[in-house]
Amino acid sequence: MQVDERTIFELEYPGEYLSRLGTTETKTCKIRLSRKGQGLLARMYASRGYKMQATLTHDFDLSSLVVQIDGQPAGTISVRVDDGDLAAAEQFPEFIGELRARGARICEIGKLAMDPGVRSKQVLGAIFHIAFIVAFRARRATDIVIEVNPRHAPFYMRMLRFDPVGSARLCQRVGAPAVLLHMDGNKGRRLIDQFGGRPGLSAQERSFYPYFFHPDDEEGLLRRLSAGN
Repeated sequence: MQVDERTIFELEYPGEYLSRLGTTETKTCKIRLSRKGQGLLARMYASRGYKMQATLTHDFDLSSLVVQIDGQPAGTISVRVDDGDLAAAEQFPEFIGELRARGARICEIGKLAMDPGVRSKQVLGAIFHIAFIVAFRARRATDIVIEVNPRHAPFYMRMLRFDPVGSARLCQRVGAPAVLLHMDGNKGRRLIDQFGGRPGLSAQERSFYPYFFHPDDEEGLLRRLSAGN
């Protein structure tokens, strides 16, 4: 029996504003596996002037994660396994074709929208690590690709160590330019093993990886992701 929505991880973290008593407010973040994230995504895209074409996909092809801050939706991200019809293949068929030709198992991170008020590295590290666990562990991907607006590409390259692929092209689905970024599974594994769960290394490694979970925590998170499917 499939579950429409369940909490994978919950954390409390200090907010950015002081309460009336002069103390830092505490916020609660929940990261939930959800099959109902499309409405939130459409609203967030529309607020930024993008359009989003509705797509139909099988549940086993797509995993959607929703971020809630103090009970309110604050972001969403999806991980889709390659079923022969990846969105990235529309704009970047050459690179996707090369990956497929060498037998790569591809997962595409997409349909990403995050409230700009979510600035906690703990929260962002957690959501991206869970997305990586979905891709590399649950879906057994060898490679991850993601299409982003060119002005956002430096963020992903700096904070998640994605590698750029080619130049920008027009993405018809959202009516805006996009660049393709790539993450090799071996590179992702090395970065997680080296820095995951070690926030004290953030001065040395200025990315989200020190704010990822410790590698020893992945098995428990994987069990939560798999429960109820």
